[in-house]
Amino acid sequence: MENNREFFELKYTAARARAARRIEEAALGQVVGVNGYTTVVDAQRLCEHLDLEAGATLLDVGTGQGWPGSYIAEATGCRLVAADVPWEALLEAKLRRETGVVKACGESLPFRGDSFDAIVHADVLC
Repeated sequence: MENNREFFELKYTAARARAARRIEEAALGQVVGVNGYTTVVDAQRLCEHLDLEAGATLLDVGTGQGWPGSYIAEATGCRLVAADVPWEALLEAKLRRETGVVKACGESLPFRGDSFDAIVHADVLC
């Protein structure tokens, strides 16, 4: 498990590098903490499909650094709760956007069934 922790620490802190942020901003027009394969177009499609209203609550399972949940929350005005295992990733998600973060595995989430208006997960290896 220690090797996994070291892997996640390196993976999620590497994106803090100035060069990585510049590349992301050039490619996406903004720095969002992308660390998977979901594109901005994919995130826009999720917004359309979920049809969330301002004030709704979205759970992003396996959020990593908050992508695409942070994009969806900003685009729709919904409240985001980001859930993942590595604290390093959750701290990055919280730095990027005011969001609730929960350290939890997607297989065993600590929420009641009716806690969210929508749930999204992308680029999650199960």
